[in-house]
Amino acid sequence: MIAYIFLALFTIAAVIFIVNSHYRWTYFFAITLFTFLFGGMLMVSGQWQRALNFSSVLFVVLMLFHRLKIHYYKQPLLISDFFLVVDWRNWETLIHYKGALFGVIGLLALLGYAILGFNDAESLGVLGNSIGALLFIVSFSLMWHYSKNPSAVQVWLDSLPDDGRDVFLNLPMSCRGIFFKVPNFDGNSQNFIEKMTALSPDTNNLSETKPDIVVTLMESTLNPHQFAFSQQSIPPLSMFEPQNDTVFTSPLRVHTFAGATWKSEFAFLAGVPSTDFGTLASGVFYSVVPHLQSGLVKNLKAQGYFCVALSPFTKGNYNAKSAYDHFGFDLMLQPQDLGYPAPISKNLWDISSEEMMKYTRMILEKQHPALENVDQPMFVYVLTMREHGPYELGIENIFNLQMPNLGAKSISALNDYTQRIVALNEAIERMNNYLHERKKPFVLGYFGDHQVAFDNVIPPKKGDYAQPDYVTQFVVRSNCSHQFKQEQKFLDLAFAGGVLMNVAGLSADDEFMKANMAMCQLSNGKLEDSSDIQLLNDYRHYLYQTLAIAR
Repeated sequence: MIAYIFLALFTIAAVIFIVNSHYRWTYFFAITLFTFLFGGMLMVSGQWQRALNFSSVLFVVLMLFHRLKIHYYKQPLLISDFFLVVDWRNWETLIHYKGALFGVIGLLALLGYAILGFNDAESLGVLGNSIGALLFIVSFSLMWHYSKNPSAVQVWLDSLPDDGRDVFLNLPMSCRGIFFKVPNFDGNSQNFIEKMTALSPDTNNLSETKPDIVVTLMESTLNPHQFAFSQQSIPPLSMFEPQNDTVFTSPLRVHTFAGATWKSEFAFLAGVPSTDFGTLASGVFYSVVPHLQSGLVKNLKAQGYFCVALSPFTKGNYNAKSAYDHFGFDLMLQPQDLGYPAPISKNLWDISSEEMMKYTRMILEKQHPALENVDQPMFVYVLTMREHGPYELGIENIFNLQMPNLGAKSISALNDYTQRIVALNEAIERMNNYLHERKKPFVLGYFGDHQVAFDNVIPPKKGDYAQPDYVTQFVVRSNCSHQFKQEQKFLDLAFAGGVLMNVAGLSADDEFMKANMAMCQLSNGKLEDSSDIQLLNDYRHYLYQTLAIAR
């Protein structure tokens, strides 16, 4: 009797989810998805109670999983997210988020009940199996057919800016995206080629000396002076302010918020944003990188660079090592490879940014067996981690932060965050001083990969940028004496690699990087922020349809 009460409650919950859909197309896809799940279990088991329990409980699981992702990442659940979920190498992340860990354990328990509930119910036999197979095939066919309906696609795409609130629309519609497909943009490659060739080549900026290049992806980093505090006593942070050696500094458009660092890594290393790949954006390190034909690292290697990635996470986390290999890195190291006292299988959530800079210096000094015989200029790409959440919710208001409508816990979190950025500033400045003291040509770049929320609150920022929660900063410093001049006041992360090459006095090796640098000039550093939509589409058409940079 109790089992049937639970069955009724879960079924009512599933019906409520369907009834509360926001779009007409969601009703269709929610009903067909429910029928698909019901039919699948009925086909396998022949037990109608088990099939109804499975589909109803799974609907609840999917809805809760969707809300969990929005809570932590402010992004909807898509089918490509399951690439990350099923990769056990990513599971340690849950241990770092206790709330998420308990939530996932609860969802797994529900999933187990969905699969095993009513497993002793009487079977309808072959008739039940046959009806289930029919429902399974028909519902799958309907979802597959209508997932490419122009009206359905438009409704779904329009819903995504609203957090993709209807998970039962998101999942069927994003299923087609798990299969790699070259992005297709309506544009005219020839128009872009004409504009690109009309640009004056800047041969004065090229240098025969090839400097070492160090780039730091600063985890979760936004200059805290950008928050719209009514009062604060945050000290000056010199790494964000123009210095004698600063050659480029600008706000930076990133393509993720509150997590998914690999999206920012992808934009920087690939030279195109993950958003170009639609529903595959969440899984670009798994499903897109192997198809790329160019990128920053391959251009640097063509210039003779030895390229090293240094990550505080394991080589398998988010498929990093495989992705870095495809990008063209010669070597990926963890701090453990350089003497950090921890098992090589451990993600270093609490390693300080100063320690990450120490191991960066060791790489430049070739204090690893794989580097002993390297006599090439070096590109070192390093990721920090200490700035990552969660943040303490009970510390003092060290920096006298005040902001209307911000609770005490959020203020505490912002204080903890700010003191981590202060420590990061010291680490970056020490790294910069070290590079100067080497008396060798260098280029040092650093950027924030994304912003974060504080106790689930997003503080307002200064400035009038579109989508201000997706803006961080990019800074380049150098002792090179060539004639680089900053032209852009705002930069998309996809152009950062080209800017670094220009600062280093390096020419583009292939047609993709030439186009990337040209578009940066033509659009004043903007991609999705560009007001010239035709230019943007012509550029994308040139990349994907003419150059075939992904295939």
